[in-house]
Amino acid sequence: DIWSSNMDKVPLVDNEAAKQQSEPVSDRKFPRVKIWFREKAKSTKIFPLSVFFIVGNEFCERFSYYGMKAVLILFLTSQLKFSADNSTAIYHTFVMFCYFLPLLGAIIADSCLGKYGTILSLSIIYSVGNVIMAISAITFGNGDSVAPNIALAAIGLIVIAFGTGGIKPCVVSFGGDQFKEDQVGMLQYFFSIFYFSINAGSTISTLVTPVLRNDVKCFGSDQCFPLAFGVPAILMIVSVIVFLVGTRFYTIKKPNKESALLYYHFVASIVVATYHRLKRGKDTTCSFFLQYAKPNYEDSFLRDVKMVLRVLVMFLPLPIFWALFDQQGSRWTLQAVKMNGRLGSITITPDQMQALNPILILAFIPIFQFVVYPLFNKCHLLRRPLQRMVVGMGIAGLAFVVAGFVELKIEADADILNSGQSKVVLTNAIESPIKVVSSDFNGTLDRLATYSFQPKYLGRYQFGFELEQTASSSCFFDLQGQNVTEVVVTNASGLIDCGSVTHVQDSKTSNLSAIVRVFNVINDSDIVLLVIDSKNVSENLAFLGASNVFTVATGRTLPYSITMNHNGNLTYKNGSLPEFGENGAYSIIISLSDIMVVPVDKPNSVSLFLQVPMYIIITVAEVMFSINGLEFAYSQAPASMKAICQAAWLWTVAFGNLVVVIIAESKLFESQAIEFFFFAAAIGVVTLIFSVMSFFYKYVELNSQVAIQQSNEESKALISSHDKGSEVQDSEI
Repeated sequence: DIWSSNMDKVPLVDNEAAKQQSEPVSDRKFPRVKIWFREKAKSTKIFPLSVFFIVGNEFCERFSYYGMKAVLILFLTSQLKFSADNSTAIYHTFVMFCYFLPLLGAIIADSCLGKYGTILSLSIIYSVGNVIMAISAITFGNGDSVAPNIALAAIGLIVIAFGTGGIKPCVVSFGGDQFKEDQVGMLQYFFSIFYFSINAGSTISTLVTPVLRNDVKCFGSDQCFPLAFGVPAILMIVSVIVFLVGTRFYTIKKPNKESALLYYHFVASIVVATYHRLKRGKDTTCSFFLQYAKPNYEDSFLRDVKMVLRVLVMFLPLPIFWALFDQQGSRWTLQAVKMNGRLGSITITPDQMQALNPILILAFIPIFQFVVYPLFNKCHLLRRPLQRMVVGMGIAGLAFVVAGFVELKIEADADILNSGQSKVVLTNAIESPIKVVSSDFNGTLDRLATYSFQPKYLGRYQFGFELEQTASSSCFFDLQGQNVTEVVVTNASGLIDCGSVTHVQDSKTSNLSAIVRVFNVINDSDIVLLVIDSKNVSENLAFLGASNVFTVATGRTLPYSITMNHNGNLTYKNGSLPEFGENGAYSIIISLSDIMVVPVDKPNSVSLFLQVPMYIIITVAEVMFSINGLEFAYSQAPASMKAICQAAWLWTVAFGNLVVVIIAESKLFESQAIEFFFFAAAIGVVTLIFSVMSFFYKYVELNSQVAIQQSNEESKALISSHDKGSEVQDSEI
């Protein structure tokens, strides 16, 4: 209707031939269409056309960032073989740099390239980083060494951090530049659309990327990380293309070099004031400390710096909140790997749980704005931003208390071993009972039966076996902490023989399959080929030989076929294996008469949906903390210093992630549950300190005239800094 009603009003071109000579071919083909677009682009009553390219660019970029980030921790643990602690440290180091580097991006934009040039150049670099990450997930050679993959992943993460951090402070402000002075009223709608694009991109990618990782098989692997990283890479390339297509429609402003120097002068004024205070001693003419920097700096500038410093002091306790909040993508996801995500016929993968946060935040923001806060206002409670932030920090601690108890439940159900514990799984593969003698177990083990126990000590361990008073034997094994030793006893050779293998207990897979190993206890026979579920899993397995571990599907029975070489004659056997449990560890013991499936480690039994309360609580905390924190920062900072407050806010996120890196690398806690409780206690203490600081803080009330002048810049800064990317850390208002 808009199109048809306005096309009639487009004037016809009088001298068509003359105009065609100066117009591009595309303009000559559709003159009326081009003129209509140009007229509309000049109108102040509709959105600038350029805005939609910027919003499309942001959607693709956020899809790329959160899609890659959603599966990153599982890539580090399952593909690059890092431990849970090291993977956590790497993950949070990456996030830390993503929030340290926006300051550099802002300086580049203001000093030389401008916002358009910075976004375009760093987006191209960003795309290259995503492509490198996709390549790093491909298995090279026979896969024995992951060193090339680690090197490529490190390069990819560094490049992505530089790209996403650099463009973060530029995109939303560049969008604001597209509006004319008489279009200020449309800015609110732009911010709403921009906010929606961020949350839509992050939510969709967090749901889709784990499916690509888990449900697609590629390069001989049960998981397809190259595709999980490749799709975000494609979206980032699309982001660059979309941004380029809109070039002709953009309003591009020149770099503001004075803004680039603001950060320098802010720090320099403090240094100069300190120097003169130490040199001159106390000066009664200086009403506050920063006035010692006169005459190098004007009094008005120094008063603005003083106002910002008051805000920055209140920022000091804030990193602990982000230390807890950002663990959704690391520790909480690793916890989800140890849980059962089945709900009827549906299975939720561990990395998909992160999508709860952006979904919940979209629901909670209007509820808090229009229901919760008005109710508290009527009771004269939580009326100030700092009060709400204090409550938000306390609620975040509660989320980690819940996480700790969930972890205790997982450890209790899974018999998790610490560094001083070991586990022995003893299987009798003989058709008759045997007598077992050891320091921990003395008794009879029935035919084709299994017994599991935790030995009292580690190191050299001895078993004695007797079979119906006709044969006896002793076997020795080395027991190590956090290891499971499987012992299989057979008499296929006429004597009692023992086979054993040891593996680290921490072997949960991120694709929720079962971990299996095969034992051959058939004398004078080699298992030439074992096929399970149409997959070759073992070849040329000799008597008492144990295969490497492999994974199989869960939740259904699996067909198998065995080809054996018995004294030079090939024999074949077919059948079905019973259903395996998610992330359970099993041994398949193949004897002449039967196939035994022995549980070595329990499958996941604790429901993944016990994490739902954790996500609800942490999202409530985010709504109360993050949004009110930005409101506090921008209402208390002078107009000339908004950018510094934005940088400082992002740096609280970076320092919060640094806290997690330090804790993870220090390996202070053997139990993950204890670490969760530690973080809950830490934020509890910091919340008390912050509440005292908030009580004594005196708010600065800006007069209405200044507020009006600041409204445009404040709104742009608010959205830009709120792209702290909440899982959605993008809690933009």
